[in-house]
Amino acid sequence: MISGTTRVLGVIGDPVAHTASPAMHNAALRALNLNYVYAAFRVAPPTLPQALAGMRAFGIVGLNVTVPHKQAVMAHLDEISAEAQSIGAVNTIANRDGRLVGYNTDAFGIVQSLKADGGLDPLPPKVALLGAGGAARAVLYALLARDEVEEVLLLNRTVEKAAALAADLDSEGKVRVGSLAETGPIG
Repeated sequence: MISGTTRVLGVIGDPVAHTASPAMHNAALRALNLNYVYAAFRVAPPTLPQALAGMRAFGIVGLNVTVPHKQAVMAHLDEISAEAQSIGAVNTIANRDGRLVGYNTDAFGIVQSLKADGGLDPLPPKVALLGAGGAARAVLYALLARDEVEEVLLLNRTVEKAAALAADLDSEGKVRVGSLAETGPIG
């Protein structure tokens, strides 16, 4: 039951009406018997600074960050973790007594998922990565940090965007860039 002591978590992005995050997180919070609620907040890009001021003002404990804010949000935070700084994207904000601290959990999460769920431990020497957006930045960062990964093929609809991402993160020449055309039944 939501009360005056319930702590608030959420996700910000635009759009967010489709996200399953509130259902997923609220189920976990209930199962753990925690007095928290998780909500989706549609934040249009021009209102991002006001949304973060609201996070401080209302004492929102933490937010996940999704499209289109993962890079833009960085300019409005008090502190950014070293990993998020290197990746150039934030997907999690913690409110530490009014100080907003940005993190990127995508990099750690993808490696753990590939190992645990995909049975890829160690990771293969050659990996294909589809897309060049905010999450792809974190995944590429994580892959390039792994010694066993020798080459990443970064595929995107626009080669220029993939090339820019590779130029930002690849200092060792491990990334090849190409374009992607979806020809499957859902494309």
